[in-house]
Amino acid sequence: MKSKISWVLGGIVAFLLFAIAYMPAVHVIGRVTLPQNVSIEGVSGTLFSGKAQTVVVNGLPINSFRWDLNPLYMLIGQVNLDVKAGNVRDKNEIAFTGPITTGLFSQKTVSTEAFTLYLPVDRVLAQVQLPLPVNAGGRFKVELDELHYGPSCRSLSGTGDWLNATVAGTKGPIDFGTYSAKLRCEGEDIGITVSEPNMLGLSINATVAANMKQFQVSGKFKPDDSLPNEVHQAARLFGQPDADGYTRIKL
Repeated sequence: MKSKISWVLGGIVAFLLFAIAYMPAVHVIGRVTLPQNVSIEGVSGTLFSGKAQTVVVNGLPINSFRWDLNPLYMLIGQVNLDVKAGNVRDKNEIAFTGPITTGLFSQKTVSTEAFTLYLPVDRVLAQVQLPLPVNAGGRFKVELDELHYGPSCRSLSGTGDWLNATVAGTKGPIDFGTYSAKLRCEGEDIGITVSEPNMLGLSINATVAANMKQFQVSGKFKPDDSLPNEVHQAARLFGQPDADGYTRIKL
């Protein structure tokens, strides 16, 4: 008897979860209180498979946001989404693709594998308070082989690239090439390592706190001789180079 009751209850729960998953997404999202920094427009489809024309987060627009929900994960108290947004060929768009898993009742943790993200550099820097104003271009590309985060860094393996890096100069944009970084967990924080070769001769080791509000950076750089003189002059603002021609950085 108990076995039959368990099967019946399990069937009811499964039915409810699948019913929720196939509900029209616009009716659900319209009743959800979103954070003040998030807005969603043009919702269509279902919770199981839907689309939003535009999602805006902190003033950053994300176009053609699509998701596919795996309802089976809900049976174990998780939400698993395959998401895709933007156009990877458009350097001015935010674009990403990959799976995201979080809790059904609490979203304090998030995990993913094989996730790729593209971000326009100028839009990202507009959201960051920098010591000096920088007018930069290019794209950030982040490839996460593995991430388990929340409320701190638990596991992280991946790379980050600044593709076609440019910075505005007095005579036009200055081409700085491409920079690559390795991502990892440094204790509970995020660790970032940049190594040569690159046109700035830059190598740094940085850690970013779990709250994303504190960071530490140490490293060195030596601008390539092919870079304009104004780059070499600006480098002196960070101090005098050592005997090897490198200027040390410590923030």
